Amino acid sequence: MTNLPRILLVDENPSDRRLAALVLNGEFGALDLEEVGSAVGFSGALAARRFGFVITEARFSWGKGLEVARLVREIQPDCPVVLFTSETGEELWSESLRLGVDGYVAKTSDGFARLPSVIRSVFFRTRRRALSATRDAPYRRLVDGLPVGVFSATLDGEILEANPSFASMLGLFDPEEVAWSSFPALFAVTAAADTWRSQMASARYVGNLETQLRRADGTLLWARVSSWVSENSETGARQIQGIVEGSDAYHAAQRDLAERVESLTRSNDELEKFAYVVSHDLQQPLSVVSSYLELLSDSSRDKLTDEEESYLDRAASGAVRVQEMVDAVLSYARVDSRGGEFASVDLADVFEEVKSGLWKEITCAKAEIISEKLPVVAADRPQMEQLLQNLVANALKFSDKAPAKVHVGVEERVDEWQISVRDNGIGLDPEAADRVFVMFQRLHTEKEYPGTGIGLAICKRIVERHGGRIWVESVPNRGSTFFFTIPKRSPGKGM
Repeated sequence: MTNLPRILLVDENPSDRRLAALVLNGEFGALDLEEVGSAVGFSGALAARRFGFVITEARFSWGKGLEVARLVREIQPDCPVVLFTSETGEELWSESLRLGVDGYVAKTSDGFARLPSVIRSVFFRTRRRALSATRDAPYRRLVDGLPVGVFSATLDGEILEANPSFASMLGLFDPEEVAWSSFPALFAVTAAADTWRSQMASARYVGNLETQLRRADGTLLWARVSSWVSENSETGARQIQGIVEGSDAYHAAQRDLAERVESLTRSNDELEKFAYVVSHDLQQPLSVVSSYLELLSDSSRDKLTDEEESYLDRAASGAVRVQEMVDAVLSYARVDSRGGEFASVDLADVFEEVKSGLWKEITCAKAEIISEKLPVVAADRPQMEQLLQNLVANALKFSDKAPAKVHVGVEERVDEWQISVRDNGIGLDPEAADRVFVMFQRLHTEKEYPGTGIGLAICKRIVERHGGRIWVESVPNRGSTFFFTIPKRSPGKGM
């Protein structure tokens, strides 16, 4: 630990001095430590002020340790002093407190082991007292009150100071307990610690590194770490300053979201399979019903009354209607299950094919269809054809004027294309704008506007499969404009 000041160890017992020096160097590394065992040596060190921290015995053959403490305080009032002594007694303790001795350690085997931790504690408290007396004291009080962890460390990552929030995050009660620990050692994953070290060494900055830290009790917490190297303009000394924000709540929310998405995906897959199986299995009995109704009509038409013929026609019409709805559900279920890979698709060519397929409807509505230059996109071509066909057919169906007017527009954005299909039809209530994309949610009766009520739901499913959005803007009796987006991407496998 290179941040401790020069230590003056005053003890006339050479064995005790050597053992204390050995313990301290073993704990802190190569210390700047001077050993003094005589009155002459102490006087020389005192006169030269060759110390910033004093460890002293309480009694010598040439004087008292408390006198050493008093003389040190006269020369350097802020210098921390620790009594490391074999003497005990209430009088010694009381006099130590009066002189403001910063620490007291009994010279026992346990005391030698405790000496490094006492020095850490004393130096930390002395440093904080000194900083609290500077002009930056108001800012330090602000830092101590912040709800996020704040720390400073050596360039090697050894923590010098921390605020109460950082200590609390690690399950500790006092910032002093954090001081002198290794910040990289707090990382639960070695690779994350290596990343932090590497970025601090190369860029001198780490921003919003999401990682797990280990608390004092061994449990883990998610944290967002930002740190940088700062330099003292007066001394040129450099330190690492850092902020640690707890992000357990964020990661818990992410896990919950992932579980919900997985559950929803599983539910959608099951629903899709169910819809496909049910609709597929209905095909055969519906075909049988339609066939027998047709046979009954052919064989008994001249024997039935007008009312009975009406019943038979309604039954046949209902069977056809159910068949159309089953086909529509199958189409809806196949959007994902039967979708192809995305390839380069020229929407202008697709639109020409759509117009050809709708020539009868276009002719009947005397429609004027205008299209801007449509782009080439990465998409499933058959689904793009179905999408444009459904939207244009919808515009023609709900046109109450002749000629019907349909305008297909294009807007290029940074990462997507926005396509619009505008008509001059009957429009719809803006409050129903979401309902039109739900299966079988019809705004009009079958008699008013025939259809399965699933066409726009298929459009929505196609657009979402392509990673886009679809919506409608409309005013009653003033037409509607349907918008959808297609992301710009390279051709490849569908989503």
